[in-house]
Amino acid sequence: MFQVSRRADYAVRMMLELGLGEEDQRLTAGELSERTGVPKPFLHQITADLVAAGLLKTFAGPAGGLALARPPAKITMQQILEAVEGPICLNVCLVRPRECPRDVICPAHDFWGGLQRLVVQQLREATLDKLVIEARSLRQRPRPRGDMPYLHPEPAVIHLNLSSAA
Repeated sequence: MFQVSRRADYAVRMMLELGLGEEDQRLTAGELSERTGVPKPFLHQITADLVAAGLLKTFAGPAGGLALARPPAKITMQQILEAVEGPICLNVCLVRPRECPRDVICPAHDFWGGLQRLVVQQLREATLDKLVIEARSLRQRPRPRGDMPYLHPEPAVIHLNLSSAA
């Protein structure tokens, strides 16, 4: 299955929760863990990656905690995901030339490249402030269960007639 990792999902949850607060609001690791459902050991590892990427700040002491390092409008989903997962890469042939000897004749190579460009473009355009606005709206008025228009409908069943025609 092609999916976002748990680590990436947790990072987005953490950043959203911090983005929902007032500017420069700090949350302790315990508060953030409780609000997001991210286990503390994971939270500490992900926090280190987000700090290293310049997306989070940490503060020591009794009044310490975690806060966004910049305004939510200046943080993209691409930055969050790459902070915890590394560069976006749908297929290794896209980042390592000649990794596959077929790359110059493979039609899938161009397909993967085009798909990667689209994914990266969407991640770059999705800023944390846009997701925070949506999160506030959904907290006030959750979408109905099962209302996920982006999911594919049930797979189509294809019937093949394998009988030979005489």
